[in-house]
Amino acid sequence: MGLRLRLILVLMIPLILVAGGYGLFRVRQERAQLLEEDRRNVALTARAIQIAVENALRDRQISDIRRLLSEIVEDQEQIDRIRLFDRGLSPTLVSNSLSIGEEVPREALRRVIETGQPRGFFERRGKDPVLFYFVPLRGRKGGIQGAMEVVHLAVGVEQRVRSATLDVWLRLGILLLAVGALAGLMLQRQVLRPLSRLMEGIRRLGQGQPGPPLPVERRDELGRVAEAFNRMAEQLDGARLKLLAEAERTLDLEQQVRRAETLAVAGRLATGLAHEVGTPLNIVSGRAEFLLQTLPPGDRRRPDLEVIIAQIDRISGIIRSLLDMVRAQKPEIQPAPVAAVLDRLLPLVEHAARRRRLTLSVSLPADLPPMQADPNQFQQVLLNLLMNALEATSEGGKVQIGAARAQEGGRPGVAVTVSDTGPGIPADLLPRLFEPFFTTKPPGQGTGLGLAICRDIVRDHGGEIRVESSPGRGTAFTVWLPEAAGSAQ
Repeated sequence: MGLRLRLILVLMIPLILVAGGYGLFRVRQERAQLLEEDRRNVALTARAIQIAVENALRDRQISDIRRLLSEIVEDQEQIDRIRLFDRGLSPTLVSNSLSIGEEVPREALRRVIETGQPRGFFERRGKDPVLFYFVPLRGRKGGIQGAMEVVHLAVGVEQRVRSATLDVWLRLGILLLAVGALAGLMLQRQVLRPLSRLMEGIRRLGQGQPGPPLPVERRDELGRVAEAFNRMAEQLDGARLKLLAEAERTLDLEQQVRRAETLAVAGRLATGLAHEVGTPLNIVSGRAEFLLQTLPPGDRRRPDLEVIIAQIDRISGIIRSLLDMVRAQKPEIQPAPVAAVLDRLLPLVEHAARRRRLTLSVSLPADLPPMQADPNQFQQVLLNLLMNALEATSEGGKVQIGAARAQEGGRPGVAVTVSDTGPGIPADLLPRLFEPFFTTKPPGQGTGLGLAICRDIVRDHGGEIRVESSPGRGTAFTVWLPEAAGSAQ
């Protein structure tokens, strides 16, 4: 059984019971009114007959009385039989015989004769009610000589009652049909349609296809249910999007971790390779120095050997710098002049700058104090920042390294800035630059770990790292580290 039918039954059953009770009441009331009307008419007729019969009895005109009674029964539709009784309750005159029999209602006659008051009552004989009406008959001196019975077969009353009953039930049926149709229409519009929309929304939400929000057109319980459903749908949709984003981020992190592991393996291989390359280079350098020592001054071969020895020393320095960056070691905090760190670092990046046709410039004040830092780790920070700047700058651009005295929180220190003329970084990405595995480079060209490592190294040194950038105006990273103790001038 559907909800619509149940709701209609819930509304209609009490209404039907009330209407049925009212119909029965109206039918009984209508029947009582019709019977009372019929009794009054018979009473009026009986009163008129009583006068005529009493006059005839006073004149002793029995034949006239018999003829009068017969004529009255034939002429009056409301009279079907008239009988006269003496005080002994014996019938003296009868107008005609009826199918209801000749039984004498003695109790009613006795009361009429004793009280002198007319009396009438209905009694069902067969299918139809019969009205018995009794009036006293008085003599010349006013004494009661007998009684007269007037009988009316109320066949017409029953027909009118049936007609009235049919009319009452017909009207109630039409009323119930109209009320039922109106109730069904109102239920459809006010209850079932909103519920149908709610069920459709729940179905779509369950299938993962949320549609538009449910319209809230009312402020009742159904309206509040629609509002609650809309809020729930928004929260579920937000949670779904968040889960999708987290799933994508998890996959991305897994890929970046795999790349980081690959880089770690590559670092270990590079370490081993650096050791393997270092040994032949030492042999070559030793032989070249031996040959240089055997040559007399002014020999034309000495400049070539000196160039060979210098380049071997440069290669050895680069290899040592790489080994210092990839080798896991405990930080050795010490006074570290910025110039000295850059002297070791610049040979590592000058080739990349020339290959990209970029200008790499350094500007350091002469009175710049040394920093309190591990030179190797600080070199790793600057190398990472320089490589990012070189990769972000287009051909013909410029990468600058600058340094100056600066204070942070009242502490003296040195701020080293690496700036470029690249495209810049959007403002909404700046807060995420130091997150692990976050990168703005294309897939496969960055792990997103470099800046996070730089941040951790700077923090371990008690310093700060900041970034300033805007699209189209380049980017500048500033590393501040505390000044070495005893270096203040």
